[in-house]
Amino acid sequence: MDGWQIETGNRPGSGAPRRPLGVHMAEWLVVLVILTSFYVRSEPGQDKPSPYDLMMAGTVGLCFLLGLRFPRRIGWPAALWGLVVAGFGIGAMDALYVERVRPAMMTTIYLVGTFLFFASWIYADPMRRLTQIFWAYTASATLAAAFGIAGYFGLVPGAEIFTQYGRAMGTFNDPNVFGPFLVAPILFLGWRLSTAQSLRSFWIAFPFGLLVLALLLSFSRGAWGNLLFSGLVFFGLTLATSKSYLQTMRLVGFGALTVVVMMGVVGFALSSPKVANLFEERASLVQSYDTDPEYGRFESQSRAFAMALEKPLGLGPAQWAMINRLDTHNVYLNILVAGGFLSGFAFIALMLVTLVRGWRAIGRESPAQGLLIVVYAAFAGHIAEAFIIDIDNWRHFYLIVGTLWGLVLAVEERGEVRRTVPDAASRPPQGIGRAPVSGFQA
Repeated sequence: MDGWQIETGNRPGSGAPRRPLGVHMAEWLVVLVILTSFYVRSEPGQDKPSPYDLMMAGTVGLCFLLGLRFPRRIGWPAALWGLVVAGFGIGAMDALYVERVRPAMMTTIYLVGTFLFFASWIYADPMRRLTQIFWAYTASATLAAAFGIAGYFGLVPGAEIFTQYGRAMGTFNDPNVFGPFLVAPILFLGWRLSTAQSLRSFWIAFPFGLLVLALLLSFSRGAWGNLLFSGLVFFGLTLATSKSYLQTMRLVGFGALTVVVMMGVVGFALSSPKVANLFEERASLVQSYDTDPEYGRFESQSRAFAMALEKPLGLGPAQWAMINRLDTHNVYLNILVAGGFLSGFAFIALMLVTLVRGWRAIGRESPAQGLLIVVYAAFAGHIAEAFIIDIDNWRHFYLIVGTLWGLVLAVEERGEVRRTVPDAASRPPQGIGRAPVSGFQA
């Protein structure tokens, strides 16, 4: 049975199904977990679970105990993730640094588990739960952004702990993770602004500007490119799915407003000589450490690819950085060298399948279309940035991919029900068999 095993019969005089107390409590618990995602920090050389990880593990178990079930169509992405993990296991049999294998494998399995949870969670009630998650995610990102900005400008005592090498990193270990963490909430707030029905909704412009400023101050070239690319995808898909001339004009107007807000934020930031100098340095597409003949990013990637050809079964997880003394800074190469061609091809196939299925789902009219575009654009930006950084341990990446699959499966299910069920008499009784996709009920 997909979704929640709950009684869906309507109460007398009510058009809405009853929602058990346990389901309400689970939803609030998931929101609380997402709110803690702003803090992902550990001591150098350590990889201890964050509060988000500890709470997530318990939440996943509790929700499945309360009746949450995997969607039947989750098989393809689950199988491809399984091949990635299997490749890691095969490569680990010949690992040099055996002590690093178990923590890396456990982390990967845990993160894949969060993907499966978010896909199942969103599928069961798409609109309601995705809206809850994204407001919580946005609140969490805004809090992280506030710490990053306060740290950068020294607004509070001890603010230097929220910066690294003169770059804002907020409550993260690395500015290059902090910046991309803000991308999806920026897109979400942009979507909310573009669909605002009254002037009262323009309070959203404040957290929107705050997030953009924090992302700028991370001085992460990858995050800048991620936002630019995902923003173009979002704007293009939103225009392509516009249903009226008025809506198109609103989107164009919103796009112009967004450019003005961003220019204002950038102009305000660059008025500081400290920001302007670092911006000039970081704005270059190629840095000195990219092209260093021995320890440069590109040379490291070349060595990783050569090693993958030499060891087609892989070296095992968390090995290459120890052997090479430098990460690959490319998630596709990182997975290829860790789990061999099995893991590498499975991961690439998963990303491609996600792109194609998400694209097709966007083409179907549904109440979730706007949110689907937001998540799809954020996903596209992340897998593009993955060519220059390792994203396989980013918690929020699995949140984005999981919610995207939950939405895609829900949209596909709704379309199939319309085509294959000619009348109400042929439908299974509610509460037996497949649970209704309640997020799409009118």
